[in-house]
Amino acid sequence: MRKFILAAVVTSLTACTQIDTGNVGVESTMGQVKKEIMPPGVYFTLFKRVTEVSAKELLLKLEDMKPQTSDKITLADLDIDLYVQLDAAHAPEIMTRWPGDLTREDHEDGDRIGINYVTRQAREAIYNSISKRSSATVHTERVEIAADVVNMLQKDLDASLGKGWFFVRSANVRNIVTDPALEKSIKESANRNFQISAKQKEVELARAEADRRRVEAQGEADAIRIKAQAISAQGGKEYVDLMAIQKWDGKLPTTNAGVVPFVNIK
Repeated sequence: MRKFILAAVVTSLTACTQIDTGNVGVESTMGQVKKEIMPPGVYFTLFKRVTEVSAKELLLKLEDMKPQTSDKITLADLDIDLYVQLDAAHAPEIMTRWPGDLTREDHEDGDRIGINYVTRQAREAIYNSISKRSSATVHTERVEIAADVVNMLQKDLDASLGKGWFFVRSANVRNIVTDPALEKSIKESANRNFQISAKQKEVELARAEADRRRVEAQGEADAIRIKAQAISAQGGKEYVDLMAIQKWDGKLPTTNAGVVPFVNIK
């Protein structure tokens, strides 16, 4: 009797399914998916199958892509992170449409559904975005590429699945490497531009210094001219001699090399 009770308890426990917060359950019986979703909680599922579906924002890593630019240059590498989220209310419809599109990452507690389809569409959006850009500038347009991919992928999913089945939250261009030869050319061009800019700044500094000296010289010339005008107005040479006498302290030089200086005091 005790063994029977214990077996019943064990069976009842193993026949329960827990749906964690942030996930929903999708019930199926004999291959038929029910339209209603199961909110987080614990359910007795001995006679039915319940798939725990992640309704959280999911990270899609699209790596090692090699799209072509508008001038037919193939990128050496392109890695983009995408963040997508399904509308939990549409989980049964997604599972009905793609019953085999079911994956789970090791660190996640719910299954990803329809994500392989989303990944394929995302790659197409990325390749289309790169094909509109020049190889010479594509490496400078990370933000624009990310925004373009989000916009194109969202429109595509809304059109092909139904509006609001999936939400494309954001994207990040993690790595972009153009053709190695082109990379070298871009770096050399950037270095030349830097050197040109440095030389231009040197020229500007030289001009500024020349202007400063010109203004300084002009100021000195103006000062001399003003002094000359003042001396002329006061009597010229006689005025200069008078000013010298006024400044003399009445003492003769102590060293005169045998010559007695003559001071004109007329």
